[in-house]
Amino acid sequence: MIHLDINCDMAEGFSRGRQSEDLGIMKWITSVNVACGMHAGDPHLICRTIEAALKHDVKIGAHPGYPDVQGFGRRSMNLSVNEVYELVLYQVAALSGMTRALGGELHHVKLHGALYNEAAERPELAEAVVQAVADIDEELILYALSGSKLVEAGLEHGLQVAEEVFAERAYLPNGRLAPRELEGSVLISKEERMEQTRQLVLKQRVKTVNGQHIDLAADTLCVHHESHDILQFLGELHKWAKQNDVKIEPISAR
Repeated sequence: MIHLDINCDMAEGFSRGRQSEDLGIMKWITSVNVACGMHAGDPHLICRTIEAALKHDVKIGAHPGYPDVQGFGRRSMNLSVNEVYELVLYQVAALSGMTRALGGELHHVKLHGALYNEAAERPELAEAVVQAVADIDEELILYALSGSKLVEAGLEHGLQVAEEVFAERAYLPNGRLAPRELEGSVLISKEERMEQTRQLVLKQRVKTVNGQHIDLAADTLCVHHESHDILQFLGELHKWAKQNDVKIEPISAR
């Protein structure tokens, strides 16, 4: 049987935001990445999201990003390695403390936006991120883009790493995500997303933007709550999983 974690980025609004929809999503996912307030989120929404995750027995992760609210953390920032270390350290520590105060334990860390993509490519940034996570808690699981430098750095440091793939993002031939400004970088139709998910989960491969197939490990599948039909998609994903001996469950700490 294949085991699959489904994760979703949340708390990425302000105040109440889309919380009513997020609560519906909690019923279908197994882990949640909670924004830490730098690229999005505020203390109230973060608390509500943590509480909802605890209610639905969803594993809680920190979702740190660049301090860029206007750009939603998707713009590159010229930060030093030490600044990146401190930035991740601060955000993960804050989310861990809030989770513990509300009766839970932090399970994992997944970077956001530009920081996620740059740490996947640049070994020095990957090392800074891994060191920050390890300095807080070496038992935390690192969610990282499948086949990336961040995966390598995490494994070299001895962290447990979950290689992440995406249901609705197109891939480049080198295994990186297609830039959002590229036409077709986000898969819109439910049929396209389901087909990509089937390929990733059952065959551990994906079709890239130029039509070739590449191999990718798939420990955890990311879905995005801003998709207009996300609840319907998640419902169909669970139905498909049952029919194909895929067990949807959170990643267990080793």
